[in-house]
Amino acid sequence: MKILKALTLLLLLLDLLGTHGFAQQVKPVTIPSSEHRQMHSKLAGNDYDIYIHYPAGYDTAKQKFPVLYVVDGDNDFSPSLEYLGLSMAEYHIPEPILVAIGDGGLIGTPGNKRNRDFTPVAFPNVAESGGAPAFLAFIEKELIPSIDAGLKTDPANRTLYGYSMGGLFATYTLFEKPTLFKNILIGSPALGYGNGAIFETEKQYADKHKSLPVNVFIEVGGLETPEQVVPNKQLVALLDSRHYENLVFKHIIIEDVTHLSGKPVTMLKALAWAYARK
Repeated sequence: MKILKALTLLLLLLDLLGTHGFAQQVKPVTIPSSEHRQMHSKLAGNDYDIYIHYPAGYDTAKQKFPVLYVVDGDNDFSPSLEYLGLSMAEYHIPEPILVAIGDGGLIGTPGNKRNRDFTPVAFPNVAESGGAPAFLAFIEKELIPSIDAGLKTDPANRTLYGYSMGGLFATYTLFEKPTLFKNILIGSPALGYGNGAIFETEKQYADKHKSLPVNVFIEVGGLETPEQVVPNKQLVALLDSRHYENLVFKHIIIEDVTHLSGKPVTMLKALAWAYARK
């Protein structure tokens, strides 16, 4: 009798779930005015997911649009749309084409390759590390030409945004290809990676150049660990002491935020600085 009652309750529960739609197949959610592409890089030898969002009125527009390139695209495509929307409402910034570059899956999943693509040098404790040169070559010589050839872009108005390990890659780009982007927005970069190898990259650049023609935004959270804060301040001091020509530079410390809680605030402030400042 107990078994019969249990079976009856189970069947009733399954019927209720089916009635209310819980047992139905889940339908995918789509983001309007957006598309997903997959690109194979011959230079890097890797496959990348490219997420693109088009500004309002893009189809009939005759003007060219700025382009915002965001790394960690599997995680940050949707949040970037939210922060762009807020910035547009608050500061009336021009809406850019958003191009978010995915790295094999969400951060923390087995397929994610940010430690490969964002790191300037190989480091024994980080598997597959040291892929930043190849990743930058993919962006410069394959991705950007493809975007510029097929979309209504303004090549003089490109912006790169990266946070944490992505911020390390953005810093690497700053000293390797400073003219590739008009703005480089760097959130809480992992500058301590590889025993601070990025500072050797900066030194090599400084030895050969007096000009750094780019607009640079750098942020760190006031509650972050010394491992994040100390090299961040070191980089800021270097940029101040070099007196690079043609460098427009903004550094902020966001009080009362940690590495994770500072991420959304950073992008909002970075976008406002890049697109709304006079």
